[in-house]
Amino acid sequence: MVKEICYKINKSSMLYKRLMSKHLERLGITYAQLMVLKVINNEPGITAKEILVQMDTDKATLSGVISRLERDNYIFRVKNDKDRRVQNIYLAGGSAEICSEVEIIENTCIYDLVKGFDEAETEMLVNLLDRFISNQFKKLADE
Repeated sequence: MVKEICYKINKSSMLYKRLMSKHLERLGITYAQLMVLKVINNEPGITAKEILVQMDTDKATLSGVISRLERDNYIFRVKNDKDRRVQNIYLAGGSAEICSEVEIIENTCIYDLVKGFDEAETEMLVNLLDRFISNQFKKLADE
C-alpha cells in the first residue's frame, strides 16, 4: 500500500509540473526557473548555496538554472561585501511581475486540482502529506 502511495504522490507531482510547464511556456521560463525565482523573490540577496539547501537539488542543476536566469536578465548577482567569494542574487526588472503573474496561474491550477474536495478534505490531505514528509525527514536524519 505504501508503495502505491509513493507512486501516486510522485505521479501527481510530475503531472503538476507538466501542467505548470504548459502555462510557463507563454512566459518563456521553465518550472525549475520559476522555483528559483520564487525563492529569490521571497529572500532577495540569497546565495546560491542557500537556494541549494531550500530547494534540495543538486549543485550542477541549480548552477545551470541560475546561469540561464542571469543570461536572460531575470536575475543579477552582486559580490558580497564581507566575503568576495560569495554572490548575493536578486531579481532583475520584471521578474517580480512574473512571480505575481505565476501566482495567479498556480492558484488556478491548485483550485482545479482540488475540485470536488470540500475544505475539510483538502485540509486533511495537506495534513496527511505534511506527516508523510515529516516521517521521511526523520528517517533520513536517523540514517
